[in-house]
Amino acid sequence: MKVLVFPRDGNPYQELLHAGLRESGVRVRYLGELTPSHTLNLLLLPAELAARRLAGARIVHLHWVWKFALPGGARTARVAQLWFAAVLGVVRLLGLRLVWTAHNVLPHRPVFADDAAARRTLVRRCDLVIAHHSAALDRLAELGAVPSRAVVIPHGPFPAPPMPPPGRSGGPRTFLFFGRIEPYKGVEDLLAAFAALPGLDVRLVVAGACPDPALAARLEASAAADDRVELRIGRVAEEDVAGVFAAGDVVVLPFREITTSGSALLALAHGRPLIVPAALAGLPSAAVARFRGGVAGLTAVLREAAGWDAARLAGMSQAALEHANGTGWAEIAHATSNGYTTALRPRDPVVRMEAGVPAGTARGRVGAGLPAGTPGGRMGERVRSLFRNVLVRGTFLLLVNTVLLAAGGFVFFTLAARNYPVAAVGWLTAVTASVNLLSTVASLGLPTTLLRHLVKAGDPRRLAATAVIAVGAIGGVLALLSLLVLAPLLPGGPELIRQPGTIVLVTALVMVTAVGGTLDAGLVAVRGTGALLAKNVVGTVLKVGALLPLVPLGFTGLVLAYGGGTLLACLLGGAALWRRLRRPEGARARPGELLRRYLPFSAAGYLATVLGMLPSTVVPLEVLAVQGPQAAAYFAIAFQVAAFLSFIPSTSAQVLFAEAQRISLRRYLRKAVAGIYGLLVPAVAVIVAGAPYILRVFGEGYAAQAARPLRVLALAALVGAGNYLVDTILISRDRTGAYVFMNGANAVLVLGLVAALLPYGLTAAALGWTLAQGLSLLLGAGVLVASFATGRRAKASGRRARVSGADR
Repeated sequence: MKVLVFPRDGNPYQELLHAGLRESGVRVRYLGELTPSHTLNLLLLPAELAARRLAGARIVHLHWVWKFALPGGARTARVAQLWFAAVLGVVRLLGLRLVWTAHNVLPHRPVFADDAAARRTLVRRCDLVIAHHSAALDRLAELGAVPSRAVVIPHGPFPAPPMPPPGRSGGPRTFLFFGRIEPYKGVEDLLAAFAALPGLDVRLVVAGACPDPALAARLEASAAADDRVELRIGRVAEEDVAGVFAAGDVVVLPFREITTSGSALLALAHGRPLIVPAALAGLPSAAVARFRGGVAGLTAVLREAAGWDAARLAGMSQAALEHANGTGWAEIAHATSNGYTTALRPRDPVVRMEAGVPAGTARGRVGAGLPAGTPGGRMGERVRSLFRNVLVRGTFLLLVNTVLLAAGGFVFFTLAARNYPVAAVGWLTAVTASVNLLSTVASLGLPTTLLRHLVKAGDPRRLAATAVIAVGAIGGVLALLSLLVLAPLLPGGPELIRQPGTIVLVTALVMVTAVGGTLDAGLVAVRGTGALLAKNVVGTVLKVGALLPLVPLGFTGLVLAYGGGTLLACLLGGAALWRRLRRPEGARARPGELLRRYLPFSAAGYLATVLGMLPSTVVPLEVLAVQGPQAAAYFAIAFQVAAFLSFIPSTSAQVLFAEAQRISLRRYLRKAVAGIYGLLVPAVAVIVAGAPYILRVFGEGYAAQAARPLRVLALAALVGAGNYLVDTILISRDRTGAYVFMNGANAVLVLGLVAALLPYGLTAAALGWTLAQGLSLLLGAGVLVASFATGRRAKASGRRARVSGADR
């Protein structure tokens, strides 16, 4: 079993636990340590999770959330919380099981904008919650966080050398605070309580590192007023720890908020009695004195402890050692391993367990909601009934995916336009257009093959793997050839290909984009649109988040940011698809055999797919070649905004095609048309009316130069939606020749009319695009009529032949 642990902490608890786990065969690996940068490691966490999942990891064991904090403190707390939720979603998307050890109910220091809400999110996502005492589960329940499965596994002992019991020195009674000094640990309260013990033969030692300079200064000022206090601010070396405990008689841990304390267990392992707040559970009563009531209560217990005789101290010391040595790390590791096995099973009703043994049912509720007979209940049932329709559900998720990707693209290009030179943005649009074209050429039509045949394939895993390897390899070769042969023909192209790093980046981007498109088709085929949505959102977040830090790199920074998000989405998509594909029962098919079997179908639609991509990918290159990089940036931004409209018919058509392989096409076509135009018409109206205001977000130059082209391109979407439906109908009914003809005709019309009108300006080029889409739709309607009329005549002829044969 492979377990991923996050984060690594200096607390010896982790390594003591992991040593026992490794002895039992569990392989443990820490996450979030790929680079020296904390923030970069956090952004790369989804990609690392995907890679580890593909390598066989099954469990993610989360201990603390403090490492999800981002630079900026409270200003970035909301972003950190959103990223935390996104990472938890990635864990579920990848099929990993999440285990959380609830060392504390809430973080000691604020990490997120709402730590309680983040805890509830975490507990909902967990497949198992480990607590060191049942009191932690009770407090989580009070917070509204009831885990579906929980287990109580005690904290193990810390190693400590034998030492004499306390109280034998004959000197003053020595109280000791040991550990990292944080505000929540109440050391200021301890100094105040100790100051209220005048005239007693007592001494106080405070030893530990203090990362808060202001707190350290306050402690030093308080300690300076009492010569009985010894303040040792700084980390205590490992070899000196035993000596510090040996010099103390009673360890005092006046925590203001705590659930589990490693410092308390370390003190018990050294045989030292404890003074702790009453809320700290799971400690032996014979070795512990508890207090309530803040400083006043602590003062009373300190006064009492100052009078304990040697016999009582020795008895408490013995109880401390017995407790510390009661449960060994081997048993704890075994219980933890059993917990991992439990987490891998399907979720059961809410169950609480003590050290791996069921110990009653935790509080929870099932089926809470409105009664079915109420108006709200009836409405909810109608919505649920609607979303049980696979076309509606799939289209909805893909549209949400489109909206979020469009929003991410909008933010990406807004930041790029405001922080990068216009020429760099223009070059990026040319690169992305070229990448999309080359990746489509490299695909060999295999995405369409997966859409149609993956569900019914005898060996779906091998088919998907073969498709991914093929398109990736061909994409790399095509990218290199295009860069070396075609790029020098564009303005600024010779300077581009002189940079080996840029060639490598663009080549890798083509390969990743080709593979990503193939994986997306596979996810749609297996009805994994939810996973498709999740992985694209995470990739977009990385793409946008990496943009500003890479500004100094210029155009290379743009490509790195864009490519990083694309790569992350590709890795997550691959992991999500792989776990949804069944294993073959018999002998596995060979890659060559699969290609021979399925490439004829791929080849049939391949030319049409490439021709269909030419308008959207070559037009930006035409603008770059004729008008230059700045005009290309202006036109590309308008094109980017208008492209949001085309996603409405394209996603609906994609789901319609996938479902046509299972159910009647005619049954869903009318719904698809109504749904497409019901969404498209209002969206076009908004963009036409608000074009200057939308583009002003990118900058005044974009609003001035691209508003009119955007309006024309938005109106073109009304006609273009019909072309998507024509293509879907043709390919769903295997009218391959007509499908190829339509895509070729559309490409010729668009590229020809745009090229002819482009010298007259960007608005004229947009008008050329619109006219071409209208002519294509008229031509498509004629092709549909002719194609299906021919099909009906062929069927009728076949029926007459069969009747004639029967008569004979």
